[in-house]
Amino acid sequence: MEKGILVRWKNDKGFGFIEPETANGKDVFIHISELKHMARKPIVGDSIEYRTQQQADGKFKAINASIKGVAVISASTTPRRASNANQSKKSKSSSIILIPLLIILGLGVFGFKRYEALSEQSNAPIQVTNELQQEPTAEQIQWTQPKESLRCESGKQYCSQMRSCAEANFYNNNCPGTKMDGDGDGIPCEKQHCGY
Repeated sequence: MEKGILVRWKNDKGFGFIEPETANGKDVFIHISELKHMARKPIVGDSIEYRTQQQADGKFKAINASIKGVAVISASTTPRRASNANQSKKSKSSSIILIPLLIILGLGVFGFKRYEALSEQSNAPIQVTNELQQEPTAEQIQWTQPKESLRCESGKQYCSQMRSCAEANFYNNNCPGTKMDGDGDGIPCEKQHCGY
């Protein structure tokens, strides 16, 4: 290792020059990157230990330098900070990509569910029974005619969601999971729509 005194330093540019202890030595260029592991920035008058390396232009520069009497920051601390910064940048950039993808996925699922619901409604079979071939009674007319215009909709299962007694009876007889015939007598929504 060679030794010298830092005789010039440009803090805004991040470089300076070392005057070597050896006689007739020319000043040696030093860049801040060679001192980044030190606890503080260099100041004029610091004693510097270094190795020299000849550059392409024939001039010498200091490498593997350290400031005498100044603590060295652990080598593992500096890369860890950099990796934490890189991880933070990566997580931010992946969040920027992930959020729109999740929104698109959610819209796709919602659209598919709506498509399925509309397909089920348009493909619902119309029930034609043999009873229509005979002379229908008034009660049969009440039950068979609404069946053609009514269909089970998901989520409708309570009396408060029904618009008429005929709709309540249709749901009670044809749609699974309804909760409209509390006393189990076969007459749904007795108090709201079907008060016999």
